[in-house]
Order: sequence, then structure tokens, then C-alpha cells
Amino acid sequence: MEADFRVRYASVDQLVVAYCGDLSKGGMFLATERFLPVNAVVQVNLELPDNSGDIPIICRVAYVRDNATAVESQKTAGMGLEFLDVSIDCLSMIEAFISERIASDAAKIDPQPVIKRLSLLIVEDDVACQKLAAAPFRARGDYVRIAPDGFEALAMCLKEPPDIILSDVHMPRMDGWQFLRMIRTRPSLASIPVIFTTTLSGEAERLRGYQIGVDDYVPKPYRSIELRARVDRLAARVQAQTRTLIERKTLRGDLAQVSLASVLAFLEMEQKTGELLVVGSQTARLYLRAGRPLKVEIDEAPPFLTPQEVMFALLGWGVGQFEFATQDVACTDELQTTVTGLLLEHARVKDEEGQPK
Repeated sequence: MEADFRVRYASVDQLVVAYCGDLSKGGMFLATERFLPVNAVVQVNLELPDNSGDIPIICRVAYVRDNATAVESQKTAGMGLEFLDVSIDCLSMIEAFISERIASDAAKIDPQPVIKRLSLLIVEDDVACQKLAAAPFRARGDYVRIAPDGFEALAMCLKEPPDIILSDVHMPRMDGWQFLRMIRTRPSLASIPVIFTTTLSGEAERLRGYQIGVDDYVPKPYRSIELRARVDRLAARVQAQTRTLIERKTLRGDLAQVSLASVLAFLEMEQKTGELLVVGSQTARLYLRAGRPLKVEIDEAPPFLTPQEVMFALLGWGVGQFEFATQDVACTDELQTTVTGLLLEHARVKDEEGQPK
């Protein structure tokens, strides 16, 4: 018995997966509801993407998964095929096609994203570390300012927000932890990326930083080239996220990349009205009008919690996806405060409890 089937790969990525998983090992699974007997001979034409040609292969039906078996196993119906006459030349043709396409696609991508002249604020009390951190950026023409502690750094940020902040942790007057909290609770500063340059090595301390809202760590001692690469990577990511938000005209993302405090500060600053959906281990919804939080809901939250306690629980989430949808909001103001007020009160409560934000 003979039959003729055509298999089309919509993209090179699909072909790579199929080749590594099945084709190179001498077989494939053919999704179909046209079943043939086991040992029937089948000619399969593999159609490469973009009209790049066909590869005919003679196969034998090794097994059949009919509709009933597919439903029971929750898998796709079809037939398992064993190649009978596939040649080294055919496999080489597929590999050559994949290599050429991947090389062609890579050539279209600029490996060095264009980074505009950056405005950096270096927060460091050690003079030698100040010079080391500033040197690679000043050498290429970036605008660099230096603050000896978090207190002066906060004043500089409020006067002229930088693109990125490089901050030590252990400093006099206001250390890195306090400085980061102050940054994240101010709408005009909350979205600024912050990198800690530190000797911190404990997992608990690093986790504390991520919970507060640090974007990256660069351990001391570091090389100038490493520090510049980390800064450029973060700047490129921020630029890409900004472009994406503009293109989509919406707000969505990952809490591992953007803290919830930063999202709320942005919504307050832009005076957005709508629903913020946050999906983590549970699902939460926050309703805002003109940037003011009105009502918060978390699925399966204990009924005895006050609206403010539910909001504080939500602010503790560090893992999950968020999406804001602009829409009319018709609910009463249960929170009776602003985003800034919530963030400051949340920070105060956590300080009293001795817990990381």
C-alpha cells in the first residue's frame, strides 16, 4: 500500500525542533486522521519554509494512534513513521538550510544595541571606588554625577533624575537600602533602574534587595568592562520596554523585571483610570481612577483583612505577571489614600516589623 503526504514547516524554528527531535534520528510523527495499516509504505514530502524546496522520503508506518487512543492519552492523532531510504545527502541538505537561515537572520540583528548618551548617578563613599566606577562612562562621554551617600543622592535625583543609578549598600547617613526605598516610593523616581555595587554575598541580603526593587547586582571587586556591560544591558532593556509600551499603548510585564511599586507609581504619575490585573500564585485586581487606588481584590484572601492589609499583601508580591487595562471604574474608594501614601505606609509598617520590603 502506498500513500503520499506533505509536511510543511511554517518557520525555521519549527524545522529545528522537528529535525533534532525526530528527523535526524530516522523517523517522525505525522499528525493526521487518515490512518494506514502498520507497515504500509508512505512517501512524505518535507516542504522547507519560504519555498526553499521539497525533500521526498519513503517511510514505513511503525504505529498508529487513532482518534480513540488520542483522546484517551490526550495526545494528537496520527502515525509514527520510520524512514526507509533517507540519505546522508538529505540530512545534510536540511542542516545546510537551517545553518544558512540562522546565519542570515543573525546578520539582520545588530549585536550592539544603540545606547544613547547615559546620565548616571554613582552613589559611593569610597573615593577610589568612585573613580573606578565613573571612569569607563566618562571615557565614552556619558554624563556622570557622584554622591557620597544616599541622602545627597536623593537630593540629586529629585533635582535631575538620572537614567541609571549605581549605588553602594554600606554608606554613612543614608545607606543603599534606605536610598532604594526612598527612590521606589517617589512617583518621579520609581522607574529609575538601580544597580547595587556591593560586597554582599548572602542570598538573604540579595533577596532583600530584589524585594525592595533593585534591578541588578555587580559584586566588588569588579572590572570596569563588566560594570559598563551590565549598565548597557540594563539601559538597552529599559529602552526596549519603553518602546514596547509606546507601540502597544498598554502596560504589561513581569514583576521579576518591574516592581509593583514602580508600576503603581507610573499609573499615579500618568493619572490612569482602569484595572490592574496581577497574576501570581493568586490573582489580584486593583481599580484606579485618575491614578488614585480605589479598591483591591485578591482571590481567596481572608475576609477579615482590611482593604489596606490586602493592598500590603499585594505589594509583597515579587513574582507574577501584571497587565493594566484602561476602562471606566465604577466602585467606591475603599482605600482612602494615594499610591504614594500606600507605598510610604507599607514601608513604615515593614520597618516596624523588621522585614525587608
